[in-house]
Amino acid sequence: MKEIAAVIGLPSCLELVSRWGGRDLYVPENIGREHPIAFAIGLEAAQKLSAEFASCTLSLPIERNATIDLRNELIFKEWKDGASVLRLSHRWGLTRPGIDAVLAKMKAREADARLRSSNPPIDERYPG
Repeated sequence: MKEIAAVIGLPSCLELVSRWGGRDLYVPENIGREHPIAFAIGLEAAQKLSAEFASCTLSLPIERNATIDLRNELIFKEWKDGASVLRLSHRWGLTRPGIDAVLAKMKAREADARLRSSNPPIDERYPG
């Protein structure tokens, strides 16, 4: 979803997920004004999407999952920027244990990503 949002912007990306979340969305090479994607996100964003993902099928996450993932990423970023757990719980309408759970999940995800990037998979068939 981050790759799509980088191309068409977060609001348009969320609109796509709202309309086609949980399904595959084929992106044609050319999108005109009357294409359903253009109706959903506007012609300019649809053409940007087509320029980047022409002839691709995008597997869009279910809207609820996508918005929770996005919320968690924003909470984690705010925490890394110095926001307290109490402040985050008030801002996001979650309990302090709820914020703690989000932070623990995001810390684990970040550690896993660091580990994967520093240790590429080893192919046992080719020693050395």
